[in-house]
Amino acid sequence: MSSPHEPTDEQRKVFGELDQTKPIAMVNLLKFRAQAKYADGRDAGGLSGGEAYGLYGQVAMSKIAEVGGRMFWAAPSAQTFIGTSDDEWDIVAIVRYPNRAAFLRMIAMEDYLAASVHRDAGLERTVLISCPGDAIPA
Repeated sequence: MSSPHEPTDEQRKVFGELDQTKPIAMVNLLKFRAQAKYADGRDAGGLSGGEAYGLYGQVAMSKIAEVGGRMFWAAPSAQTFIGTSDDEWDIVAIVRYPNRAAFLRMIAMEDYLAASVHRDAGLERTVLISCPGDAIPA
């Protein structure tokens, strides 16, 4: 079963067909579950969604650096000024990658994939938006 926190086949196809050489910025919108919930039924041991996501985040940050990327900015969401409760997020983050190819290489790494179980357990929902990364300093 695929994760609801993964791109569709069509999204992955389009991403792979775009220019793989220019820097990109990935805008992450994250809404955590109150309590982590693992798809395989394992006991979450009382972890909150944010704590489970943090286990994934430790690995992800290492992998981001390994492919030449970096966290540009991250902060808790303070208020949805325009929108509905469906538009409320816990964390907004921007990660810069040297190019799409580096991002695709990262998300295929074994240890990244293994850590993704914690991301899925922690997230209620997420949106990941790809933007040109040229305006963000390397």
